[in-house]
Amino acid sequence: MSTTSPQSTKKNFQITAAKDSMSASIIIKKPMENEFPSSFDDIMAALEAEGIIFGINEELIKKTLQEHNYNNPIQVAEGEKPKKGKNSEFKYHFETAQNHKPQVDDDGRIDYKNINFIQNIEEGGILVTRTPAQPGIPGKNIYGKEIKGPDGRELPFKNGANTAISDDGNTLTATCSGAIVFLYKKVSVNDIMLIKGDVDFNVGNLDCRGSVKVSGNIKTGFYIKTDGDLEVNGNVEDANLDVQGNIMIKGGFFGKGEGVMKAGGEVYVKFVEGQKIFAGRDIVLGGEAINCQLETQGNVIVKGQKGKIVGGVTKAKKEIKASYLGSESGTQTELSVAYDPELMTKYYQCVKESERLTADGKRIRDVLVGLVRLKIDGKITAEQSEVLNKLKKFKDELPENLKKLEEEKEAIKIELKKLDDAQIIAEKKVYPGVKASFGLVYREIMDESECCVIRIDNDKIFISEYHPS
Repeated sequence: MSTTSPQSTKKNFQITAAKDSMSASIIIKKPMENEFPSSFDDIMAALEAEGIIFGINEELIKKTLQEHNYNNPIQVAEGEKPKKGKNSEFKYHFETAQNHKPQVDDDGRIDYKNINFIQNIEEGGILVTRTPAQPGIPGKNIYGKEIKGPDGRELPFKNGANTAISDDGNTLTATCSGAIVFLYKKVSVNDIMLIKGDVDFNVGNLDCRGSVKVSGNIKTGFYIKTDGDLEVNGNVEDANLDVQGNIMIKGGFFGKGEGVMKAGGEVYVKFVEGQKIFAGRDIVLGGEAINCQLETQGNVIVKGQKGKIVGGVTKAKKEIKASYLGSESGTQTELSVAYDPELMTKYYQCVKESERLTADGKRIRDVLVGLVRLKIDGKITAEQSEVLNKLKKFKDELPENLKKLEEEKEAIKIELKKLDDAQIIAEKKVYPGVKASFGLVYREIMDESECCVIRIDNDKIFISEYHPS
């Protein structure tokens, strides 16, 4: 009786390397009768023969053999991916606008005393330092070849007036003494104009460069225009403020409703009544907004335990927040978030143009009927014939023009959809009379709700319980 010994074979497993040379897998085939199963040494030798020498998972290979995991692809080698170096980073040696907002104390009062709104710097002072970009960290493929990592980006300084960059490109200093202006990450140094007392007939209107600090009030009918920041220790009464930077009013903004405040940055004011405020960033109030028009590309935040928005129109891009929204008497109060003035203007222009074209189309059809009859009867003049041709062209192009307007409206709706995370928050109560708008969708609040947040989901506005973070 004869016996047959098992025969070793090199064909009972298959090694496959990825095209990017960053991984390799193996399929171990079930050995045939009279074949030795693949061994760990066989596989390691085959990998080496293929040139695969880095990132080999020896433990996984052993486990696969022990468990007889046949005919399944197993990743047995993985390269190390290169890493991008860090981009250059900036350290600001002053308080940025976002970090010196007035705080609320335990009694719900706004603290304006412990805040340096206009920050000064001496000539030669350091404004910003930059850490240079870091080189990339190399990786290695399964064949042991080093792969260069992409270097970090050297981000340039955003430097404005009266600043200078050092020779090594890593330090930004002030070239004159003045006030630091930080807007959209651009750093400038402006002169400071200090007004001791009120802006009234003794001072007159101001149209200047740099930052302005008023120790008193700004009286009715006067205006201040500046490309820096504005700080007012007192009140603003029916004045016109046009400021490229930030505005801090430690008192109120009130009068007969003739005041307008515009800021390229943020606005901080204790309370507002019957006035208009437009800001490029947040509007932060310390008490209340009564019958005002507030519009911002940031948020509208009313601080304090008794903070409220009553009446008027308030529009913000992301969030409106106050303890109380509306009033017990049902004062009509319009609150709008997911608000992008440029997109909204374009949308309503499309609506208006579509309505105009549709109305024109109806009128033109009646005129066309009369002109066609004249032509059939041979009574049409040369001038009327020219009008007929123009009207026919308009009629033929009308469907396509209306279609383009509808497509543009839909594109705008898609852009507005990106603001669906916007919200309106009533930390204590929202009253009937409030109209909550999210882009093109709105809801009239019919019932009083406590401690709630208003959001939109799938074009439906709903109210839920607010949980402060």
